[in-house]
Amino acid sequence: MPNPAEPPAAALLTRFRASRSEADFRALYRAHTPRLYGLALRLAGGSRRRSDELVQETWVRAVERLDRFAARSRFETWLAGILVNCHRESARRWAKRLLQFDPVRQPEPVEPAAVPPVARIDVERALADLPAGYREVVVLHDVEGYTHREIGELLGIEEGTSKSQLARGRTRLRRLLDGSRKTNRGERA
Repeated sequence: MPNPAEPPAAALLTRFRASRSEADFRALYRAHTPRLYGLALRLAGGSRRRSDELVQETWVRAVERLDRFAARSRFETWLAGILVNCHRESARRWAKRLLQFDPVRQPEPVEPAAVPPVARIDVERALADLPAGYREVVVLHDVEGYTHREIGELLGIEEGTSKSQLARGRTRLRRLLDGSRKTNRGERA
């Protein structure tokens, strides 16, 4: 619930851009971080540590590049785009580390694939199991409420690709949910 004492998000941004004060940044951060964290959590397959890292990196980059924000999109959309890029870069670094694995030397400890806690609902678990491209579009559209045009801009894909990824992602999500419900009821092992 918004704090009535704090100005709307656009005013917070304008105020911080002018002052660069810590207090104004904190207000801007409080206004936007909950939604960013929810997006990060879903993109990271439920890993709280990775989500924290993604949100932190997003804010670092956003503050560094704030002068480049030209308001062609909403500030929230711009932040989400930075977060998605941070997530993709992190995934590429992870893949590169796996390719450079040397079985002779002892590997560095790495975080196992994020497995949501048992208490998590089936939808979160199914979202985490979706391929990254489907998960990004499903989360951005169905959870975060972005339009296909905005998703296309965020992910650097065509609007039609966003629509097809969403349809395929939803189909895969339904199959995953149907399978987990049957397994939970003991109908299928």
